[in-house]
Amino acid sequence: MQRSKLRRLKKQKGHTKPLVMAALTVGLFSPLCVQAETATDLGTVGTQGASGTASAVAPAQASLQATQPQAVIDRSFFEDAKSPVADFSNIAAIAPGVSGGISANGPGLGETKNSIRGFQDGQFNVTFDDIPFGDTNGPTHHSTSYFPASIIDHITVERGPGNASTLGQATFGGSVNMYSLVPSSDFGVSTFFSGGSWNTQLAGATVNTGTLAALGGAKLMVTAQDMSSDGYLTNSGVGAKNLTVKYEQPIGSKTLLTLFSSNNSNYYYSPDAGSGITAAQAALYGKNYGLTTNPNDSNYFGYNRVAKSTAFDYVRLQSDLGCGWGIDNTSYYYWYGNNTIAADNAGNPTNGLATVYTAQGKKGALANQMPGYNKINQYSVYGNIFKTTKQTDFGLLRVGFWSEWADTYRGRFDYNLLTMNPNYKDSSYPGFASIPSNIDYDQGSSWNNYQPFAEFEWAATDNLKITPGIKFVKTELFIDAAVLVKAYRAPMSLQKDYNATLPFLTANYKIDKSSSVYAQYAQGMQVPDISNYYSSAVPALSQGINIKPQRSTNYQVGYVNKSDTVSFDADLYYIDFNNKIGVDPTSDPANPVYYNQGGVIYKGIEGEITYAVGSGVALYANGSLNSAKASDTRLTISSAPESTAALGLIYKEHGWSSSLVYKYSGKQFADNSELCPMDPITTLDCNIGYTFKNPGLGIKNMKIDLGIYNILDRQDVITMKPAGATPSAADTFVWQAPRSFMASLRLDF
Repeated sequence: MQRSKLRRLKKQKGHTKPLVMAALTVGLFSPLCVQAETATDLGTVGTQGASGTASAVAPAQASLQATQPQAVIDRSFFEDAKSPVADFSNIAAIAPGVSGGISANGPGLGETKNSIRGFQDGQFNVTFDDIPFGDTNGPTHHSTSYFPASIIDHITVERGPGNASTLGQATFGGSVNMYSLVPSSDFGVSTFFSGGSWNTQLAGATVNTGTLAALGGAKLMVTAQDMSSDGYLTNSGVGAKNLTVKYEQPIGSKTLLTLFSSNNSNYYYSPDAGSGITAAQAALYGKNYGLTTNPNDSNYFGYNRVAKSTAFDYVRLQSDLGCGWGIDNTSYYYWYGNNTIAADNAGNPTNGLATVYTAQGKKGALANQMPGYNKINQYSVYGNIFKTTKQTDFGLLRVGFWSEWADTYRGRFDYNLLTMNPNYKDSSYPGFASIPSNIDYDQGSSWNNYQPFAEFEWAATDNLKITPGIKFVKTELFIDAAVLVKAYRAPMSLQKDYNATLPFLTANYKIDKSSSVYAQYAQGMQVPDISNYYSSAVPALSQGINIKPQRSTNYQVGYVNKSDTVSFDADLYYIDFNNKIGVDPTSDPANPVYYNQGGVIYKGIEGEITYAVGSGVALYANGSLNSAKASDTRLTISSAPESTAALGLIYKEHGWSSSLVYKYSGKQFADNSELCPMDPITTLDCNIGYTFKNPGLGIKNMKIDLGIYNILDRQDVITMKPAGATPSAADTFVWQAPRSFMASLRLDF
């Protein structure tokens, strides 16, 4: 069996970023003609319409060129309606069919997840500048670890697999696509400061060099920021720093080279495995119970700290080669490091000092100590996306290839947190007594991912575009573990290969200059996560349990209308999702075994509308009715809201930029048996801002904002973890943070 070549990172205290792979050179082609229509997009194209129109003020909207349901969320909306420390999941939640993004520690002050039509994080893509990224033991995401809102230009939420050229490991659930700010053509410096509830503070600055004639029209943008907060939950402080650099270099008149680098570091205090507290504990300690200041508690904040650092870099080359040919190549690298110190059984207010064990094992028991662990998760991901286009008389051909390689190290080691001496509490596995008994797992893993694709956007008529496409998916997973899991404390090597050919067909028909309809048929696939094979049952079955990839078949139709006064879109969808992966209910919860538990039928209707009333006033509304039911039981799967809705009142004129936005996520269940229902979740946020033009001291614009979040002071349950098959007093809950505020000042020079 082929063994993976892994970079062992566990002793690495930092990271050294290698040079990102050089972009494919434009010199591979020699244009013979220069009059063909440009086939390569050399810049960022916005969706905003003329000032005062519905498109200009819409919080979210679809494009007339859409081939699947989408919601484009412009920066002006989240600048004027969201907390300045909000993350992408909180922003994306405004879209129809999307829920989540609410932190129990306060807006933007804790990691959160989105759900799209009932698809959970890990079942849809998250991308940045069209580069898919995520964890390597499963494509889930950490909303506070990479990109603060200050460097995001807009977010497009796509509720579908897209075309064959849509890349990523989990396309069938859709995509949350972030796009970076574009360097300005004019020199400028912007500083921003915010402060508010729970001692939340944010300070930062963005510098644009403007167009540098001496460098052939190059532009450079640098953003730096620092954020800190005590958080709503007790003793649950957070902090984050970010530095982002973006450089654009024209090469001649038809080629653009872009260099991007973003580095982020953050920390927070939280129970590593905490899933909330019981209703009785909330009544006793308060819904804001997080951590304590008592060193005798396992919930002491000093025993429960997470430190993370990330890097995200790319080089992009776009060129119009003439004769209708164009290329677009992106080489990228991202790195993630997580170093966690956590106490055993943290999260429960009643846990405290306990027994640890020395190298003598049970004979060396020490009472009144603090058992805990150090958890390490580090990965490096390298990738390249190459696309070439050819404009013909019949339409636009796109052909490309995505390749990606990942190396990962994960380890967990038991310690006595009072002395940081090893806690040898685990039993030796037969035949492997030499493995230290303070190691829960010591895992290396990697993957190789390849996706070639081709599609043709056929201009059937002046108003009709039909795009058939095909994509081949090949993924190779490797595990090379010194210690697989606590229940199988022994080495294991494993390789799994997955292949699929996926067809796509989309169409967009322009009814007139202000309206269009679209239709989509697409198939999707997601390979099992590497973590699905971290089970003691895997070695006993040689190559492990035969888990099949999750597959989906998507059917969607929609309508888009845009005018000066109205922006409207609506869609219907039906998704047949097969081979859903779940935990075998007969397996040990501490050592779960995964299998294909069946399928899910997703179907529903969604829509959104913005009406520009006039005089700077606009009204926004969206809504969805969503069904996500298991094919065998006909019961709603867990964490899938049956409906979503949003309402917004927007005012933007004469220097004022204000909003009142309401978001509703309907009833859902915390289990797959519909026995543990959760009530709807609602938020109402208000923001009032005013911009002073040329107030003096060299300041071009001075903007003052006041935001009030969760005005109604609701503390709805946002997460429920049932203790058994039916509701009980042992169920644990996490609640929405109460009302909070932030005041902000922005100065543009």
